Amino acid sequence: MDPTVRIFLSQIAIFEGFSDGDLEVVMQAAVKRHLPKGSFLFREGDPAEAMYLQMEGRTRSFTSDNQGKEFVFQIGEPGDVYGEISMIDDEPRSWSVQVEDDSTFIMFSKQDFRTALETYPQLKDKLILNLSRIVRRLSLTMKNLALLDVYGRVRALFEEMAQDYEDHWMIQEPLTQQAIADRVGSSREMIARILKELVFGGYVKLENKRIIILQKLPERF
Repeated sequence: MDPTVRIFLSQIAIFEGFSDGDLEVVMQAAVKRHLPKGSFLFREGDPAEAMYLQMEGRTRSFTSDNQGKEFVFQIGEPGDVYGEISMIDDEPRSWSVQVEDDSTFIMFSKQDFRTALETYPQLKDKLILNLSRIVRRLSLTMKNLALLDVYGRVRALFEEMAQDYEDHWMIQEPLTQQAIADRVGSSREMIARILKELVFGGYVKLENKRIIILQKLPERF
């Protein structure tokens, strides 16, 4: 097994506290997978067959309807875990995970996952903690959908993603109008209108497909 896999596993929260010997055993079940941009780790409704740890790249987790309308609720990064819920309750996948950039994953089959749970009881506690983070994130998403209008959700998204940039803030990830719409549950046309007004008001500027926030965004649109 690639030695970088062992280093990676030792840094993942769910394996925190594992001895070198335990990690060696875990590595025997690990399968390294490379997926190109645009491919799917799994789709909503797929049977539960494996759990994945993201080693490199970027993904998006989303749900969609029969008309193809999507709602994106997570952008995945190295260290994220996928598929553990279906591994526990044996239900089909609740959402789809698509690769946004060429990515590398460590895969554990359902059988190996369940064997690990029996062999290492502490793993259950780590997974419960990870699942609690998912529930909290989804709860915040539901709260925003229920209590905020579209602009309020855009504002919350921008504030969450913004990083310090010179005297302002920048959203490093290139975002299309459709990508923003998918993350806040709106239409591309509405997002275009909001961005136009924010640019006109001197709150943001668009530069090289990135959004720079020039001043604190207004409470209301």
